[in-house]
Amino acid sequence: MTPETPNALQAFTSLANVTETDLHQITPILSVHAYKIISIINAFFLTLCVGAMGIFTNTANISVYLKMGLSEATNIYFFALSISDLLVSLSAVVVKITSNPPVSAMKLPSGAPVSELGMAVTYIMFPCMGCSAWITAILSVERCLCISTPLKVKEIFTPKRTMFLILIMVIYQMVFIFLLFLNPGPPYDVVNKKKSLYFMSSSSVPSFICFFVVFVSTLLLVVKLKQNVEWRSNAAKQSNTSSGSAREMKAAKCVVAICTIFIICFTPTIVLVVTGLIYPKFTHQDPYLGTLMRSLYALSILMQVLSSSINIFVYYAMGSKYRDVFNALFCRRKDIRG
Repeated sequence: MTPETPNALQAFTSLANVTETDLHQITPILSVHAYKIISIINAFFLTLCVGAMGIFTNTANISVYLKMGLSEATNIYFFALSISDLLVSLSAVVVKITSNPPVSAMKLPSGAPVSELGMAVTYIMFPCMGCSAWITAILSVERCLCISTPLKVKEIFTPKRTMFLILIMVIYQMVFIFLLFLNPGPPYDVVNKKKSLYFMSSSSVPSFICFFVVFVSTLLLVVKLKQNVEWRSNAAKQSNTSSGSAREMKAAKCVVAICTIFIICFTPTIVLVVTGLIYPKFTHQDPYLGTLMRSLYALSILMQVLSSSINIFVYYAMGSKYRDVFNALFCRRKDIRG
């Protein structure tokens, strides 16, 4: 992927703009007809459904963690991750609706096409994906260190410092959002060198770095968890701190599950980025590989939106406090019957 052509940005917002005349000289590896069918299925039956689910699940997550309180660092991370994932889901739904015909052909009051609105929302969605990647990476590192040296980590990662660290990441992402909108300016359906640079700095680079941080931290965390399980099974007596140790173990397992989802869902994007770097012809403009590239990148974005939508199942299955608060907020019929 080159700075002049951000593949993910082009592929996600240009799903219906390939015509037969663009490819009349070379037969693409994926036909235009098949590409358009895949695009329609991805846009209207997959991404919209997953994005809508993400809006509900992350709204529920935010409500639950506000009710639980933000006195613990882990709750702060999950709360911030839910906000970022909510913005990703909302943006994905808006972009998919506005970037496909007949909606994309409509005009805004200013006279600009609705597709340009979709591109503008994309400039919010990708930095939010980068923010989710930052939060997941810091969470994995914090939990890995917490299992290794719990006493020292609790002194370092206090709730106030955790909030400050997340705030720094948010400010970093917000800077590029403002630059995307204010520096190059409209039209937002045109990608130039400045927009490409800001896009890569706010999304591609954080996602690429955080992916490997999360991958390494998760491996170390799994190893530490296995060691702790063996130590506890071989211990003759349980100390008074066993309940606290068990709580830390459960939190670590929850983080491992969240990081595993992140790794699985972000792997296609990383593979495509590396492929674009190794083989520069793998772009949306290539007459032979263009339709295939667009379809694969659309799938990779779908996987990232999915990652932003399904964390609630991990929280509910592995967090007893989360489950109790969720049931109290959204399943009150049980209380009425009781």
